Amino acid sequence: MDSTSGVRRLGRFLYTQNPFYLLSCFLVIYGLQIATVSQGDLVSRSVFLAGGIGLYTLLMVLTAIGVIRLGKVWDDGRSILLVVTISLVALSTSLDELCLIDPTTALSIAIAGLLGSFIATEFVLRACRIVLPFWYRASYYAMLFVFFATPVGLGRAVAERHESIANWGSVIFSCLFAAAMLFLIPVVKRGRSSVRHNGTPWRWPLYPLSLFVILIVLAGIRTHAIWMSFGFIGETLGFEPFLLMPMFAALLILAVEHDVHRRLPKWSTAALFAAPMLLLCGLSRNGMTSLPIRQDLQYAAGSATTLALIVLVTFYAYTWLRGVRHSEHALVGSLLSVGFFADVPTALVETGFQPYVFVMLAALFYLLLAIAQWHSDVRWFAFASMASVAIAMAGPTLVDPTTSYLASSSFLIASFMTIGCLFNTAFAEWLRYASAAALTIGAGAMVFWYLSHVSDNRVVLALASMAIVSLAYMWITRRWAWLYVCGVQVVCLLTIGVEHFYAAGMHRETNLPLATGLLCFIIGIAITAMKSGVHERWLPVDADQPRFERFQVGL
Repeated sequence: MDSTSGVRRLGRFLYTQNPFYLLSCFLVIYGLQIATVSQGDLVSRSVFLAGGIGLYTLLMVLTAIGVIRLGKVWDDGRSILLVVTISLVALSTSLDELCLIDPTTALSIAIAGLLGSFIATEFVLRACRIVLPFWYRASYYAMLFVFFATPVGLGRAVAERHESIANWGSVIFSCLFAAAMLFLIPVVKRGRSSVRHNGTPWRWPLYPLSLFVILIVLAGIRTHAIWMSFGFIGETLGFEPFLLMPMFAALLILAVEHDVHRRLPKWSTAALFAAPMLLLCGLSRNGMTSLPIRQDLQYAAGSATTLALIVLVTFYAYTWLRGVRHSEHALVGSLLSVGFFADVPTALVETGFQPYVFVMLAALFYLLLAIAQWHSDVRWFAFASMASVAIAMAGPTLVDPTTSYLASSSFLIASFMTIGCLFNTAFAEWLRYASAAALTIGAGAMVFWYLSHVSDNRVVLALASMAIVSLAYMWITRRWAWLYVCGVQVVCLLTIGVEHFYAAGMHRETNLPLATGLLCFIIGIAITAMKSGVHERWLPVDADQPRFERFQVGL
């Protein structure tokens, strides 16, 4: 009972899906390749193989017209039309060996094959009364042109000893095919409306995108074949995912364009999350490649990983310009990734280029976003953080590392204080607390450094400046707690003065207790003054006075 049911399901599948046309295509092409070996010279073998594939394609064209027009079996007709496309691509691949030996003859056969492909396609469409919009046709014919033209051009390059062009052949093919894919942008924007009345029972996206899915898959396989034919002739090497990067980027662009002007941007959002997969195309072999362009790639782009990161940055910049939500954060993240992880190309190293430039670009981009949305304290915080990181990275190439780190820390704390002053939010309050902690810990660290190393008068100047800044910030923000921060910095400054007084005196055993006693006296006076309320005379707290606002407790 179960075995009978299984046989019926299998029979139903074979009847409805009818995969035998595809099997026929692969077997016939394989048989023709085997039969070609027994032919005479190279030209005879190439003509025999191309002619055999051409005749089989003609057979499939006539079969498709008969199945659709006479039998009205549209599902089988669709399979046959896909077989026609596969046969045309196979026809273009049959010329590789001839392109290397006799480019002129190969060019003539390629032109005849491309012209025959155009005639066969148009004949099927008109005979079956199938409507295929212009931009679908344009992309389809552009893809076929890339299939036929690339091996001819690379064969000419090999014959004329242009090894650099031949080595880049698989990459050139992938880029040209990606450009042909972009011809689909006008129709993917319209979606199903572009083929609503197409003369068939097929619906979008199965029609006609299934045709282009087949072509893209064949193009991915073809990149490896071109590499084997025109790059490493006679060697067996693994597949390079690096070659798929341009086509994958083109797919992401098509997904974004499909969602333009739509309320629910499902495809564009999916493209944002799928775009980091571009990095997988550049991670093979530790970020390099086994292609014969390894040295050229290292000189021009640093590594395959660096090139993948740059493509990722370009894609996110494109999505931001197209108005895709949250793409600005992805763009900044990709810029930071380039700055932190990318290998600098040799050509840029020779000019003195440094990776921190990408981090600075990310900071400037967030500065533009913060200006456009000035009330967002988080965006100002992000700009300040990235700018401080860029300063820290740029410092070692411009000045000594210590100075760059101090400049970066100073800029970050000053930015936090500015944001905390301008905004009245919980996050701004947290930044004020962080700034106060940094200034307090920094003052203590300066004292420790001063006492542990050779005395440096710049520490005294820095502590005095910090105390003045804290006092001024207290006055601007009207927050009392900043007076305590200033007090800690003054104590640190007096500690350095006591140490200096002790070290310079003739009787050190008396200088230390005297100086310490005077310091304690000053601290006691300050506490007493706070208790007496004398500060209210020069820091009014009356809200009715026009020149002042009420001071607040805390930071």
